Amino acid sequence: MNYHIMASFPTNRDKKGTLKMYNNTGALVFGPVEALGRGSNDPANNNDHTNWRLKNADVPTGQYQTVVVDPGSSSYSFGPNKRVWFNKALSGNAVTAESNGRSEIMIHGGDPATDSSLSWYPLRPTYGCIRLSNANQSALIAAIAKAGGGTGQVTISNQ
Repeated sequence: MNYHIMASFPTNRDKKGTLKMYNNTGALVFGPVEALGRGSNDPANNNDHTNWRLKNADVPTGQYQTVVVDPGSSSYSFGPNKRVWFNKALSGNAVTAESNGRSEIMIHGGDPATDSSLSWYPLRPTYGCIRLSNANQSALIAAIAKAGGGTGQVTISNQ
């Protein structure tokens, strides 16, 4: 494991949390920066973003193995940078969510929200991922590369 990302979110996911990264010696090498772990009020999850067991809802707490993958097909949705894919649940609610079919959880960027009155502005809710600003996503990917790339871990917790 070359890096460990830690993201912490309020129980009320309408509010932003923080994300930071440590290298394999335990030194803080990125962050903390603002992050949003709020899912969508999508019909697929009964219009309830809070049920983390369901696809498109809030990102589940727990620990995951991660790898960096190519940018997504939509710059609006994912931003122009590479993404961090949670490719294996290791512990906590992450394991329950994975057994319920959640498999496309990532850290990515994307275009900002346009309504500055929203509590999560300038970030936007995702379909179950963690969103960073495009600038912070670029810096995170650079920090992962500097730490040696490859596989890492992410721990998601509530504040």
